[in-house]
Amino acid sequence: MPKREHNIQNEIRIWCGEHDLLCFRCNVGKFKIIDSRGNIRHFDTGLPEGFPDLIILANHTIYFCECKTLTGKQREAQINFMNIVTKKGYNYFIARSVKDVEEVIYGN
Repeated sequence: MPKREHNIQNEIRIWCGEHDLLCFRCNVGKFKIIDSRGNIRHFDTGLPEGFPDLIILANHTIYFCECKTLTGKQREAQINFMNIVTKKGYNYFIARSVKDVEEVIYGN
């Protein structure tokens, strides 16, 4: 059974912790929530559309990491975000496994 994107993210987060790297999960989107009085409210995470799933801090470098399944493709907003940050000189990559992260960070 193929891995889901969520499983790949969790494996990467665990791997980062085991290698003393800081890794932050970034939830993007707007949601409807019900408050304690039963009122519907809108919650916005504050991150722009297309923001990647994870931010990894390693070797004094920031890595923007978009997690995808083996057949997953970036949405247009994700491609736009990637183009913006890479043009500014930041690191952005797609990870389909922990091995992809290891190769980017350690060059293995």
